[in-house]
Amino acid sequence: MLLTLTPEQEALRAELREYFADVVTPEVEEEMSRGEMGGPACLEAVRRMGKDNWLAVSWPTEFGGRNLSLKEQLIFFEEAHRVDAPVPFLSVNTVGQTILEFGTDEQKQWLLPGILRGETHFAIGYTEPNSGTDLASLETRAVRDG
Repeated sequence: MLLTLTPEQEALRAELREYFADVVTPEVEEEMSRGEMGGPACLEAVRRMGKDNWLAVSWPTEFGGRNLSLKEQLIFFEEAHRVDAPVPFLSVNTVGQTILEFGTDEQKQWLLPGILRGETHFAIGYTEPNSGTDLASLETRAVRDG
């Protein structure tokens, strides 16, 4: 499938390339090459992306996002990936999007601002006695009771 970009989307791509060229410093590159996304240079880069409002590009503006389309979000991902930028995808796109969709107002007010600023980070861990971290073999089930 051939995806074509509008002139505005091409401008977004150019803006992001210029932006990431400044954000992804040699120190960030070094930490990323060692798998240290939690290192000081990477954390500072994430906070800068938050301050510059580049983390939650597809979030609604009412929650501090840019309300960009899926295609524009993918442009952001592509440009971030191209330079190995330390974007906290799990926090922003998995946890943040889930809170936006299903969270209470209290959860949104409590958690989303920190994610947006690049200061609140999440990790997900799954394990069970008979499956370890093999998600396909999980046996736990939820049963509605009431």
